[in-house]
Amino acid sequence: MNSLKQQNEAEMEQNGSLAEYYHALTLLAVHHHADLLMIHYGLWGPDTSSDKEALLRASETLVRGCDLDRDWRILDAGCGVGGMAIWLAQEFGCKVTGLSNCEPHVELAAEEAQKRGVGDLVEFVYGDFMEMPFPDASFDAVLNHETYCYAHDKPAYLRGAHRILKPGGRWQALDGFLTDKVFSESDEAIHADLQQGWLTIPLARWRQVLADLKDAGFEDIGEQDLDAEVAPATVRLCNNWAFFWPTFVPPGKMWAYEKFGDGLMSYQKGLQQGVFTYRLIYGVKP
Repeated sequence: MNSLKQQNEAEMEQNGSLAEYYHALTLLAVHHHADLLMIHYGLWGPDTSSDKEALLRASETLVRGCDLDRDWRILDAGCGVGGMAIWLAQEFGCKVTGLSNCEPHVELAAEEAQKRGVGDLVEFVYGDFMEMPFPDASFDAVLNHETYCYAHDKPAYLRGAHRILKPGGRWQALDGFLTDKVFSESDEAIHADLQQGWLTIPLARWRQVLADLKDAGFEDIGEQDLDAEVAPATVRLCNNWAFFWPTFVPPGKMWAYEKFGDGLMSYQKGLQQGVFTYRLIYGVKP
């Protein structure tokens, strides 16, 4: 165990940025048995019977309220290896731009889009979504699938999303947030462990996001509590991780896998204890 800890500390010292963290976790998405190129929580309903169905249910939930068609242009802010962007193009025929701060993922996602028959509909761009390298009124929707938590200045991020949306455009996020609970010391420790595991800053309280959306100029603001639907996914991931993760860690990536697993365990615990909530939050640009 000591040698494993020393290996992890040495790797973390050499790596450690958010982009390097997700680059180290690339194989988790590429070789996931659902073959959807995603590292996300699935959402379980009464008729859900597999992880793939749960992940697709999550994707469908993220775009709930969007009347998607071929004329829509969508930004997937924090696109990873392209799973959500590719699914949107396949499912609705819309044009999608994926934005990632992990440069190797941009090339990989473009290759996957070509392989999966939507290379003409999807483009991937290297950049920081805090700077939004796009002209005003460029998109009909800006989506954050478990990536809003990485916005280090959340009000500024929402103002940037508002700027690049067309009138009538929608911002929608599916993510973990903090509840209204007054936190005890143990609650604060769970939150701190999550931040260390997933390399996030403190999560936002969900009611604050609604206020920030209003301040950024959004209207028709709303949210949906999905705690009951995500809870089975948190249990399944933690159980699978505990049994299998040490067997498939690529050389030199132990630091990222260990931290990711710590984040999974912290989120499950925090969800059970009322520290975290999982929600769809959205707003419309007038």
